[in-house]
Amino acid sequence: MPAPDMKTSTTRIGDALICSIAGYVHMDNEQQLRHELRQALVRRPALLAIDLHAVDLFTTSALHTLLTARRAALAAGVPLVLAAPSPQAQRVLEITQTDTVFRVFPTLTEALHKCAPSKPDKSHLAAL
Repeated sequence: MPAPDMKTSTTRIGDALICSIAGYVHMDNEQQLRHELRQALVRRPALLAIDLHAVDLFTTSALHTLLTARRAALAAGVPLVLAAPSPQAQRVLEITQTDTVFRVFPTLTEALHKCAPSKPDKSHLAAL
């Protein structure tokens, strides 16, 4: 059952998938986010961009879910980037120094333009 305080949507732009997250991202809806990201990776996009501009609360559970998705994306050969993190998300990324682990772009447009997609490998999604 979707958590009422978080909304996700996934859209395709060319060969890229954009997973947009809005609202409060925390332990109670971690599984919903994990499922959404897993489904996006199963589609084998040339790029998976996670749009964080509408995130109001970003906890360590949210960060853990993104780190898990990053590992699965790396294993599958799918570039994963974070786009337009809200001030709340950006603060967590900076405090934990994971803003150096992820490729983070100030806007979704910049993320899409600067990340030249390549064909992903067709395996290794078990990590999610």
